[in-house]
Amino acid sequence: MEHFVVTIARQHGSGGRLVGEALAKKLGITYYDKELISLTAKRTGFAVDFVKEVEEKQTSSFLYSVYAAATVPSVYEQARNAQFTVIRELAEKEPCVIVGRAADCILQGRVPCVRVFVQAPLEERIARAQDDYHEPMDNPERALQKKDKSRAAFYNTYSEYPWGDVRNYDLVISSTIGIERTADVIAEFVRARFDLK
Repeated sequence: MEHFVVTIARQHGSGGRLVGEALAKKLGITYYDKELISLTAKRTGFAVDFVKEVEEKQTSSFLYSVYAAATVPSVYEQARNAQFTVIRELAEKEPCVIVGRAADCILQGRVPCVRVFVQAPLEERIARAQDDYHEPMDNPERALQKKDKSRAAFYNTYSEYPWGDVRNYDLVISSTIGIERTADVIAEFVRARFDLK
């Protein structure tokens, strides 16, 4: 099998994680999401909870990241850099699907990638977040906006274009057709892109 990676960025509640999992099964390749937390913790010796916190913590700005790179990296930067190294190593080792963590930016120019962004209408995202993820929300719209804002802040630190901008992706798709069918469409795109049988 040709070596390639599919990266999936997604709006919170769009089902991107579930789409990624279904896609990996359809393509017969490895799926990485939350496993990246434990692999990073193992590599660094940091606690799993700390690595998870680092993932969710916003980086202030591009200027901060330049400054941080020129000085001794904080433990947050050390954990992030370790996770990026894990992502690169996994991507270079085998074909896989990687969800989130700005993987499309981290892998740019390293391995052949199909970069996907999964979105969905607000009502569907609210329903999925409440039903599938069991997230209690007093103000569902605000909760989703907060999650997406956090993802965007993290992503924008590493990307030339803003999170969600179509220029970042090879395929932008709405999961409104259902998880399995969305995964089918992406799988067909990947097969065509890499001329897979």
